[in-house]
Amino acid sequence: MQEQFRENTFGEYKVRKATNEDAEAVIQLLQDAARWLEGKGISQWEYLRNGGETAEIKQGILVGTTYIVERKKELAATLNLSDVQNEWDMELWGKCQEHSFYIHRLAVAQAYRKQQIGRKLLDWIAQNIRLEKGGIRLDCVADNPALNKFYQQAGYTLMDVVANGEDMFSLYEKSITSKP
Repeated sequence: MQEQFRENTFGEYKVRKATNEDAEAVIQLLQDAARWLEGKGISQWEYLRNGGETAEIKQGILVGTTYIVERKKELAATLNLSDVQNEWDMELWGKCQEHSFYIHRLAVAQAYRKQQIGRKLLDWIAQNIRLEKGGIRLDCVADNPALNKFYQQAGYTLMDVVANGEDMFSLYEKSITSKP
């Protein structure tokens, strides 16, 4: 996969593809975020919290779709960004013909929370992604009002709310038209 971004920094933060050496730190950050959500009474990422997505996280690193955000070589955030629909995306969105990028597992390290890193990262992606036409898509649990509000305030449009098993998921999209 070609490099996805025109620039690799925003403010004091550097964005780069995660490497195998980053795997344990990425997994730890995601599991810490899942435990934090659980502590707030938010039913999200239980499978991840219990180690159920470890192989998938490592695979994302191996294929180059996992990114990390660093400040002075300290892990501040992570996300998975791919222009290929995975099985989960197809289940929620259906098979899409238009070119889109999909964000998964966006998490900010506890030391960097409440500093608008997530919002700045989403803005930076939209401004720097190499995409002539299309959009950025993501999903989140529908019963997390704070997260849904966060994505709406970041300029994402609620496209649908869909059921998957017993859970409901909000589907968000941000249209992008930029120069390659």
